[in-house]
Amino acid sequence: MACSLPAPYPRFLSLLLAATLVALTGCDSGLPKVYPVKGSVVNKGKGHVKDLAGYSIQFQSVNDPTEMPGGTIEEDGTFTLHTGVGGKVIPGVKEGTYRACLRPPILEGGRSPPLVIPRRYTNLETSRLEYTIRPGPNDVAIEIDRDTR
Repeated sequence: MACSLPAPYPRFLSLLLAATLVALTGCDSGLPKVYPVKGSVVNKGKGHVKDLAGYSIQFQSVNDPTEMPGGTIEEDGTFTLHTGVGGKVIPGVKEGTYRACLRPPILEGGRSPPLVIPRRYTNLETSRLEYTIRPGPNDVAIEIDRDTR
């Protein structure tokens, strides 16, 4: 005499097995571990922070120069950073130390508008802006002294 389970049990066992396998193997999206980064530009000196709306914030990893997350400055001076990975853009930045600079927006025809900040802030080598991203949410304040050239 063959032993058989009542009808609902095979389905239940299949679901239990599937859930166990997912729990044991994890759910790896293939994306790197990133942490939320939001911030604001603090304007020191003449001008208004809203003059920087449309500028982009560009970060570059000190350890891996190909790692270059960025974001766009809003009218109130705030921004959120994103990372490009394999053709996708994901919110957040990997843990580590980064240099930063501001890039003016590109206008129609590929030109940039006149700079409203000292030129040194537009280059990673000369900006003297450096930030460390740690696990968990990060809040970054980028101070721009517009009185110095």
